[in-house]
Amino acid sequence: MRTRFMRFWVAALPLVLVSGLMAGCGGDDDEKLENTNPGNNDINVVVAFGDSLTRGSDCACTPYPTRLAGLIGKTVYNSGVEGSGAINNVGRTQRVIDQRKPGFMLILYGINDVIQGRDIVRIRAALAEMVAICKQNNVVPVLATYPQMIDSHALFAGGGLALNGEIRSLAGAEGIKCVDLEREFGANPALYEADGLHPNDAGTQVMALAFADLF
Repeated sequence: MRTRFMRFWVAALPLVLVSGLMAGCGGDDDEKLENTNPGNNDINVVVAFGDSLTRGSDCACTPYPTRLAGLIGKTVYNSGVEGSGAINNVGRTQRVIDQRKPGFMLILYGINDVIQGRDIVRIRAALAEMVAICKQNNVVPVLATYPQMIDSHALFAGGGLALNGEIRSLAGAEGIKCVDLEREFGANPALYEADGLHPNDAGTQVMALAFADLF
């Protein structure tokens, strides 16, 4: 595929290349993302919904939503809010949909909840509500796992991996696409900022390419 071939040029890192061949929470899946019943939404509009990993505020680089727009030829709105969590942002899902009328919503949420010690069951429930709101509004939702936390954030790695397991499970239960950023990053330190949580320039490009594979 086009975007997976590009990983060889962009990342030039063996761990990333191996993981790029295995993109997707359920294994390799070449079926493209479609919205066959968008209602009043625009199939050429995508919302990237999440926290600082979406916003890109912790990296002096181009955020993944901006890179993604250039790869897929659609308008991609960056609706990431730094420091926000899934549990407290369920209501924001509807507000963003009402404002942007997207055909697709890319949901990368929950890691701040983990860091703040919130219950994994409640985090999954919040993500499930976000997915339900998307479906009720004729928006195609996509879930994504988080890169494994390393270095100074390694203390929270176990919780992050548990969250990723719930995200994969939820995507399967809801019959929706899932982008496995944990697998894409492979805990490769060359893709992270020094804090071991946020992606650096190479990391945001890997994120963009992984999401672009859906389209």
